[in-house]
Amino acid sequence: MKRMNLLALSGLGLLLASCSAGNADAPDGGRPPLPTGVEVRFPAAPANTYLSLLTQEGTSVYQRSVAAGATRIEVDPDGWKAEEKNAQDVTLLLPAGIVEGSVKANIGDAQARFLHWSMWQDHNTNGTRDDGETLNLMTHDRVAYASQPFTVSFKTAAPNMQQAWKLNGGWSRAEHYVYLPEGSQTYIRSLESNPVQRYTLHVETPITSQ
Repeated sequence: MKRMNLLALSGLGLLLASCSAGNADAPDGGRPPLPTGVEVRFPAAPANTYLSLLTQEGTSVYQRSVAAGATRIEVDPDGWKAEEKNAQDVTLLLPAGIVEGSVKANIGDAQARFLHWSMWQDHNTNGTRDDGETLNLMTHDRVAYASQPFTVSFKTAAPNMQQAWKLNGGWSRAEHYVYLPEGSQTYIRSLESNPVQRYTLHVETPITSQ
């Protein structure tokens, strides 16, 4: 009886080993791919919808089709990594209308790149984002790249806003946070690297709103 049990256990061990071994020739060992840890959430998507990552000029650098009814999709940061080569000096990315003398910075030689998410519905099913197809969904958070950590603060006249950017080196989600202190007419806004790579799209709102 003991011998039979040992044989049974031996066979079970071989079975377990064969299930976990995977394909050694595959780059990932034959195991299923791990989640990227980056996702975008949104209201239930209509049919023929795409999620695009755009430059400030509106050029798409990454795109995924979205299943009808889906409310989230995982995205692959390797898909826009090439945008690092298009990073610019941080001073060139500051908005217009900065109040003179308000800039305080610890930038060094840092360069940065800001991208944003957009969704569109391919009404004519031609596979191209045409005029009138962009959905009224956005986020003030940015997909951000910095060649090295940096901080910069400044004040803008319109809107009347004190702003601060604080980015880590590499790619991150630059989280937008804004509020109006009680009794003040100057909004306080920050754009800061957040380790949680989750973006949530909502109906378009002004920069003075969350």
